[in-house]
Amino acid sequence: MLICSYQYAIVFIIILLHIKTHLMAIEIEINGTLNANARYVAYAPSPCRIRLPGATTEDLKVQLSSRPAQDGGGVVVFYSSRNEPSKESLELTLPADGSWVAFEIGGKFGSPSVNDKDSLLVVNGVGNEITLPLMVRVRKNANNLTQGERDRFLEALFQLNLAGTGIYQDFRKSHVEPSNAQAHGGPHFLPWHRAFILDLERELQLVDPSVSLPYWRFDEPAPKIFQADFMGQTRQVPTPDNARADLVVFNIDNPLAAWVTDDLPGIRRSARFDTLTSPPGFPMISQSETLALGDEYAEFTQREGIERSPHASAHVSFTGSISSVPTAVKDPLFFLLHANVDRLWALWQWLYKRINPQELESYTPQDRDGLRLADTMWPWNGIVTPPRPDFAPGGWLADSTVTSTPGKTPKVEDMIDFQGYETSTARLGYGYDDVPYEFI
Repeated sequence: MLICSYQYAIVFIIILLHIKTHLMAIEIEINGTLNANARYVAYAPSPCRIRLPGATTEDLKVQLSSRPAQDGGGVVVFYSSRNEPSKESLELTLPADGSWVAFEIGGKFGSPSVNDKDSLLVVNGVGNEITLPLMVRVRKNANNLTQGERDRFLEALFQLNLAGTGIYQDFRKSHVEPSNAQAHGGPHFLPWHRAFILDLERELQLVDPSVSLPYWRFDEPAPKIFQADFMGQTRQVPTPDNARADLVVFNIDNPLAAWVTDDLPGIRRSARFDTLTSPPGFPMISQSETLALGDEYAEFTQREGIERSPHASAHVSFTGSISSVPTAVKDPLFFLLHANVDRLWALWQWLYKRINPQELESYTPQDRDGLRLADTMWPWNGIVTPPRPDFAPGGWLADSTVTSTPGKTPKVEDMIDFQGYETSTARLGYGYDDVPYEFI
């Protein structure tokens, strides 16, 4: 009989614990939603909320922290306010009435994810520890990718191309001679290409949300990129004057082995430098020299500025399609090259705090369609009357699960404050592994 009483007591305690656990259940929104598909953050803070979904008798104090879900996983930091430094942990009081409490999280600089959902948001103070998987997703140096990161990127890129039948062809058709003025030769060069590569990255993420667009840091040797298991084994031309371009060689299991554009298979590219030991040998200024072009946008982008070198120098360090504006996008290396151009701009913006679109030091407009801050950009605006081209492939800019910015028809000004310093809603939802959010 005594044993039976103990058994009933144990069952009663278990029921109480179950009720307590149920009452202490919580809800957490990442990027403004409970949708698990939105649990991706970069270094810039993402808006979050937490609450007790059921009314309780008293407020509850909780502590938020983060840790990797696996070796090498990502870590996040916390912001109670964007005007305050990040914290490794955050204490919050959840109201008993179930109302939401806002906070923000961003990736810890230097601790990005390697795999999908390899970072944990940890909640203590609710009884049992609660963990929420997410990913610190940033663009990385392509030469340093893990095999898994590389292979996921290549497979997603293949899915966009689909042997020349996929939407990659829309990107190819957008970057041609008749549209040259929409993308080059003025202050709009950087914002336009920021939107262009963002559009491609978001399409890649519709295939695999763990993918970010990697960058080719072209002022350093990058031997792993120009291999048959990545962007293709690239032959070196005998002399800089030799215009011959050979088909790059891929491993048979590399998804890019089936690459097709304009109904032509393969990628024609030869290097004017030793891809295994050197950066391009053409007049190529270094990262530090690029950042020293000037601390105002007009200086940074002037005729002899970033568009000429290192950007154009990187393009013409090869023979083949990538060396010419009308054909450059036939080679998917184009997007790794331009991710690095965008990274250099992002690093320049962070270094000099040039993030307010309304300041001439951050962007110097000209009075011409597509160059003013409030102008929508072709081809996403669908305008096909002069001075725009008479075609507009691709439609609207792809949506994102982590931010509604810049919308379907991006404006020049939408591309400036990509980390959302001046306005949190300006955040574009991406970042670079070596570009911090917080100013020093």
